[in-house]
Amino acid sequence: MLFAVAGLLASVDTLAMSAASCNQTATLQLPRAEIQAVEWIAAGQPLQLWRGAPPTPTPTGFCRVRGVATPVAGSRIGFEVWLPDSAHWNGKFLQAGNGGLAGAVPVPGLFDGVRRGYAAAGTDGGHESPDGLDASWALGHPQRLVDFGWRAVTETERVARAIVQEGMGRPASVSYFVGCSNGGRDALIAAQRLPREFDGIVAGAPAADWTGLMIGGALIQRELAPPRSLLPSSKLPALQQASLAACARGAPYVQDPLACRFDPAALECVGADSERCLTPQQVEVVRRVYQGMRDPVTHRTLYGLEAGAEAQPGNWDFWLLASPTNPIGPAGGSQSIAESFFRYAVRGDKDFTWADLKPEDLVAVRRLGKDLDAVDPDLRPFRDAGGKLLQYHGWTDAAIPPRGSVAYHEAVAKTVGATSGFHRLFMVPGMNHCAGGAGPWDVDWLGALERWVERGEAPEQLTARDPATGRTQTLTPFVNR
Repeated sequence: MLFAVAGLLASVDTLAMSAASCNQTATLQLPRAEIQAVEWIAAGQPLQLWRGAPPTPTPTGFCRVRGVATPVAGSRIGFEVWLPDSAHWNGKFLQAGNGGLAGAVPVPGLFDGVRRGYAAAGTDGGHESPDGLDASWALGHPQRLVDFGWRAVTETERVARAIVQEGMGRPASVSYFVGCSNGGRDALIAAQRLPREFDGIVAGAPAADWTGLMIGGALIQRELAPPRSLLPSSKLPALQQASLAACARGAPYVQDPLACRFDPAALECVGADSERCLTPQQVEVVRRVYQGMRDPVTHRTLYGLEAGAEAQPGNWDFWLLASPTNPIGPAGGSQSIAESFFRYAVRGDKDFTWADLKPEDLVAVRRLGKDLDAVDPDLRPFRDAGGKLLQYHGWTDAAIPPRGSVAYHEAVAKTVGATSGFHRLFMVPGMNHCAGGAGPWDVDWLGALERWVERGEAPEQLTARDPATGRTQTLTPFVNR
């Protein structure tokens, strides 16, 4: 799966990567791309991995290469490639996926790659934005949607390979892609559109059916978020307590969601309304959240959420209610990815609100699926090239319904036959969106993938840990039922 770079760029003399040779990388001539800046980051130099985080010392020196790719008019894809000191390079390449609506290079993913000894690359998704939940960058810029959908991933892979080969003096021996959320969708884009370029891919909680997620988000939030606010956040604790009582068997999280049969009617108010009960209208809307909203255009039932983590901070309150822990948006007002996406990418109307949503908007968003969705189940080219796909999803994810991952795993099996030799799915009980939750959730997914790709050790069991308490749970590959 090694990438052929012959003829891709005007070569420079290659040296072992070091502080002395880093500046030479700036002279590389790349077709449809340019390097804008290079900087040597010394070992121990503090880096801020995300906004508001304290600086973290760099474990090894590396050459930080920044540039832009411009494959077509209207496209401007920012990228970074981090080239570790040759003495610490493991000979491998890692591309990191982005989260949310992108807008910045995923620095934490690149940092983790360099920490492990990789040459690492990432992209801003084709636009710059200080708010990863704001889609205003898409207004009037259709090429940026294509970049966000798939082109930023493929163009970054193209230029990063060339930079790694020239900067490190030889091509990477093994290549991986790792991402979660939208980065998980990026990972599936890599498997589907670049089937021969990556030896192994980790796709966490992938937003694969992007247009379906936007439609589902629209239908849910139109009822739950302001201005209708049919479900106050103050009722979430009682809802979670009831769902755990019905399905967790005394545990702090639901261990077998597929066996859970919780009906929110158990909380229906008898007498006066209170924070301890649900009105009949609230019972019905919560039931639809669990079962999945029905698309009024296609009459398709979209995937719903699982019971057991409704009141956890950053879960339902953040992703469904847009309050109180979701004061986001360019002006600090409450909005969601779905609302912002419909406003700028679908309607092209900065004043759009959920009250303006019409059936034709739901039709229009599906037209974007050819560039945004990563649902192609035909992974035979990836499988035949020897690729390994490790997919995971938290069962209490409120951002991306976990049954979407189950459905994709089943679709791949129906399309290509047996999948255990190249595609394994791990569903994590009690895990929220990409991280956190009431259940042990922390897994070294890349380490497991490395063992599968490089040693032939297929993941039969993985151990998830709770970083705060040390509790563990054993995970096994999901088996289609």
